[in-house]
Amino acid sequence: MQVSVEKTGDLERRMTVQVPGESIDSQISSRLDELRRQVRLKGFRPGKVPLNVVRQRYGKQVREEVIGQVMESSLQEAIGQEKLRVAGVSRLQPSSGLEFEGDFEFVAELEVFPELPEIDVSELSFERPVAEVADSDVDDMIDTLREQRREWEPVERAAGDGDRVRLSYVADLDGTRVPEQGQHELAPTLGKMKSFPELESALQGMSAGDNKTAELTFPEDYRYQALAGKTATVELSVKQVEGSDLPEVNDEFAALFGIDGGVEQMRKDVRKNLERELRQGVASRLKVAVTDKLGERFMEVKLPRSSVVQEARQIAEQYAQQSGQEQLPPLEQFMPSAEKRLRLGLLMGELARQNKIQIDQARVQKKLEEIADTYEEPAQIIEIYRADARLMDQLENLVLEEQVIDLVLDKAQVTDKPMSFKEALET
Repeated sequence: MQVSVEKTGDLERRMTVQVPGESIDSQISSRLDELRRQVRLKGFRPGKVPLNVVRQRYGKQVREEVIGQVMESSLQEAIGQEKLRVAGVSRLQPSSGLEFEGDFEFVAELEVFPELPEIDVSELSFERPVAEVADSDVDDMIDTLREQRREWEPVERAAGDGDRVRLSYVADLDGTRVPEQGQHELAPTLGKMKSFPELESALQGMSAGDNKTAELTFPEDYRYQALAGKTATVELSVKQVEGSDLPEVNDEFAALFGIDGGVEQMRKDVRKNLERELRQGVASRLKVAVTDKLGERFMEVKLPRSSVVQEARQIAEQYAQQSGQEQLPPLEQFMPSAEKRLRLGLLMGELARQNKIQIDQARVQKKLEEIADTYEEPAQIIEIYRADARLMDQLENLVLEEQVIDLVLDKAQVTDKPMSFKEALET
């Protein structure tokens, strides 16, 4: 087999491959002979159909199949021979048709991944968050759990801080009624409306059955787009004022969350969960910092168009699935994200290759146990992962990515920065 490669662009290549004609003829003859023993034709006994009859009836089809398979297999062999990192094949066709004399020749139009230089990260600098879970962080989380178990009951008094107000409203926006029909309903808790202080002020002191007209400016991120960032005249109708008491933190409260060891065990479990959250948060923060700086340094690296389009399609499919859309949105809007993801994937893979990083299976097992520990039946989750090659591939890729991040941090200039638990989790 003879192979020649021509550079037709930064990442485009034209590959011409010659395959000995007798090799193809031999495969065609072998396939026809096999078919002769299997085919059933009227007037001939099974297995006794003359070869010339089989050739006349099936010769063209067999030739097309054999040549197609030869092109596919020879292309892969040629790619390996030339040590090309192929991103995609845009065209694959014979040079002189299916009928030829002598050697068979075909042409492939390819896109290849860029050749990356040695990646030196020693000049990159990062701040590594250093934090721990304090008793106050455990207290805050338990207070959050208490809020989740708060029970509301109607009260016969004016609304004040800490009360929940059930209300309906209609807005007049430059003569347009919002909503066009019916009313919007809300149930805010007074004292916790940082994003909508005007509404909170209007509701203070109102009781069930009260109505009020107020001029309100809605937050920019208000859930109803028609009112977001707009100032409107609003008719407020209070349906009910509700008060509540926080549950006491005792063994019965702990039991509500399936904890047998009482408050002491609850605090241990909460601390363990917060420590896991802190580890994950710090790791995520460092990953973003590393990948952002790598992306900036190698922003000029050209990417194969076919791979970017494929990545954009995957992002679009995920978006359509999550948003419940039946049709894919235009791929162009996902191209910047696709380019970033593809570039980072290439850089991470190249760092692993250049530094001969192998997946640490002990680390994979530890990661699997950490994931499983968040479920009620950890052993069952581990079994599910081990039985699913796709899930294990995803897990191993995640671990390899973490190993590369660790490598970068080991070689780069890293300064520890003390932080509180909450600061470390801020993004």
